[in-house]
Amino acid sequence: MAILLFAACAAHARPATYRCGEDLEVRIDFTPRQAQLHLKESHFTLQRVKSAHDGHYVNRKAGVELIARKGDLRLRESGRELQCKLQIAA
Repeated sequence: MAILLFAACAAHARPATYRCGEDLEVRIDFTPRQAQLHLKESHFTLQRVKSAHDGHYVNRKAGVELIARKGDLRLRESGRELQCKLQIAA
C-alpha cells in the first residue's frame, strides 16, 4: 500500500531546477502538499503551509524554508537566505 502511495505522489511531482548565484544549483520536486529539496548533498522534505505567499514550504526541524513565486525562489537554510531563479530547460 505504501509503495502505491509513493508511486502516486511521485507521478504528480513537478521537478524544477533553480540557480542561486553563480555556482549553486538547487533541484526541487514539488507536489501539492510537499517539496523535496535537493541542496548539494542534503535532501529535505518540506511541508506546504498556508501563507500570503503562493508556494510556501517549511521544514522547521531542519530550519529550512522556501518561497516559490513564478520564476523566483527565496530559500532560507542554516541562517542564510538565497535568492534563486528558475532555470528553463532548452
